Amino acid sequence: MSDPIIFKSSYFLRALNRDLNPFTPNIVLIDEEHIEFKRRNWHLISEDTETLHFKNITGITVDSHLFGTTITIKSTGNDPIQIRGFWKKEAQKIKELCATYIEANNKKNSNEALTKAIESQRGNYSVADELSKLKNLLDQNVLSQEEFEEQKRRLLKG
Repeated sequence: MSDPIIFKSSYFLRALNRDLNPFTPNIVLIDEEHIEFKRRNWHLISEDTETLHFKNITGITVDSHLFGTTITIKSTGNDPIQIRGFWKKEAQKIKELCATYIEANNKKNSNEALTKAIESQRGNYSVADELSKLKNLLDQNVLSQEEFEEQKRRLLKG
């Protein structure tokens, strides 16, 4: 796994949103599987962190304002996360990067589901049943003797 890509919010944009703590920017970390959002809590003592897996994200929107943006990340099972304090170009980069990783995770999950479905059916697969079906096709003259032998050889290899 590669190092996460880090985005830090602008103090100017945070100040416009009445977040006046100059020393701790809002931070977004993105790797291949997760997005993590860190921000100073209201007590100014510690950080609040929210982490979402890309397979659970249902949508990302970027709402552009006169100054800055609001990034909203919607996911299954969680309240939407709203991230403020980023310039429009940074917000677009975050959105595009997330869209790329969401698509990659969806493909990975689809492939895993297909593999599991195939593996679960292997137990139901019977060489004898398949040979019987091939023999019926041969008897009905749907397959030639050569085609039957070729398919039989493939089944018995396995």
